[in-house]
Amino acid sequence: MSQKILSLLVIFLIFTSCRDEKSDAGVKQVKGDTEALSFYEESFLPKDFEACKTETCPKIRVNYLKFREDREAAKEMNSYNQENLIKIFNNTEVASEAENVKAVVNEFIQDFQNFKRDFPESQAEYEVEISQSVLSQTKKLLVLETNFYLFTGGAHGYGATRYANYDITSGELLYKNDLFSDLEAFTNFTEKEFRKKYEIPEGENINSNGFFFEKDSFALPENIAVTKNRVILVYNRYEAASYAEGELKLSFPKNKVSEWLNY
Repeated sequence: MSQKILSLLVIFLIFTSCRDEKSDAGVKQVKGDTEALSFYEESFLPKDFEACKTETCPKIRVNYLKFREDREAAKEMNSYNQENLIKIFNNTEVASEAENVKAVVNEFIQDFQNFKRDFPESQAEYEVEISQSVLSQTKKLLVLETNFYLFTGGAHGYGATRYANYDITSGELLYKNDLFSDLEAFTNFTEKEFRKKYEIPEGENINSNGFFFEKDSFALPENIAVTKNRVILVYNRYEAASYAEGELKLSFPKNKVSEWLNY
């Protein structure tokens, strides 16, 4: 009798475990100082837009992360993230006034369809692809990595990597002055490493090997990620070199630059 009860108990536990796993599908967690941050993917394809049901649409593959807003910090992070995603589409003279990601993708669709109406013989296609992931998370800092490619005609589109560093407790988007206790010292260190990697002797013009830093003066890139173990810097296309050079990347062990870090 006891063996039968034991067998039933094991079956019940297995069933309960499977049910819990299924109910949590698609939801991931990262732990902060006090409680877990849960996030999930929001996705958009052409089929998600009314405008694509009656007319040809551009290629759309948009996947981005949203944090479940059970914490004030998560609300802040979602707000900043949405603003940054909308900026990806601001490749024209007039910046988008869309209030959310779906609205700005819909504007992208309308631009494409208007273009096709005005130039029906054109073979040009539009395309947008966006993906996001949590690159790193510590007790103090969460880093989102965004990769995107946008094409609206011409010789080639534009793709880039963008990092966003968030304070876990407040949800605040952090900038260079927030990440580093001594930004000047870190910049000087990075210039030496950049010169070493690209074989530019000290004292020689930083642009001598085909780079085009503004005013011939070295500068940090827009994209810096402070991860658990490393500090990663990415110069996207056109930021410091030609499109053909692709992105330029530097990566330092965290313990090598820890004296200048706030996180």
